Amino acid sequence: MSTRSEPAPAPDEPVGHVCAHCDATHEHEHVDEHAVVLTRLGSLARFAWVRVGVGVLALAGLLVLTPPTTALAYAGAGLLGWALTTLLGLLVASVRAARTGNRREGAFVTTAVLAGAAVTPVAAFGVALASRSGLVGGSGEPVAIGAATVVAAAAGLGWYLGAAGSEVVGTVSLRRLLLQESRAGEAARDVAVRTRQAVHPVRDLVWTVVSALVFGLWVFACQFLLVLVVVLIPLHVVLAVSARRLRD
Repeated sequence: MSTRSEPAPAPDEPVGHVCAHCDATHEHEHVDEHAVVLTRLGSLARFAWVRVGVGVLALAGLLVLTPPTTALAYAGAGLLGWALTTLLGLLVASVRAARTGNRREGAFVTTAVLAGAAVTPVAAFGVALASRSGLVGGSGEPVAIGAATVVAAAAGLGWYLGAAGSEVVGTVSLRRLLLQESRAGEAARDVAVRTRQAVHPVRDLVWTVVSALVFGLWVFACQFLLVLVVVLIPLHVVLAVSARRLRD
């Protein structure tokens, strides 16, 4: 019985790569999961506070520049519009997922976004109708540009407060999950590592502000021409699709 041994490498032959972090001998990009998670936690906290700060400053400015009763009334109307729009979008997505059996996250989110986009101008129409009818701090008289601007700004701020508030709640939940020593926490940390280059918190904040501005613009326009909502519905859906493509 004979044995065969591999020839020993020459003294000057390279012995291969050895990673200083994990002792692996193959070429690879080492990712420090702990550092990635800490960075993500810090980013989540910073931008949560930025969202809160923007909302507080905008609300304070609105209360200083406009009658508080009117400002709060239409901000509340905008917040209610955001809540109803979001709930309707989620409801439509849930019904579609139940009927088609397609429960993929991407399809669910797309359906919810499109359904919500279709009814966003209707919510703006409701705020404008309330303004023209004098139902929420208004007089029922013909709308002046200054008064319409106040209503639109307050409604847009209410929309922002709803959207940003939900994002802050989601941020707090995600931070808690990332810190959990559980299977769910481990999965969340793995996702954070894999998607570390796909996270754009500044862009997300900008989209939130833009969505509020667009809602305020629709409220402003509908105060002068209520029938404009018929045109705004397909327009807003197109804008939502374009924005989603840009974000993806």
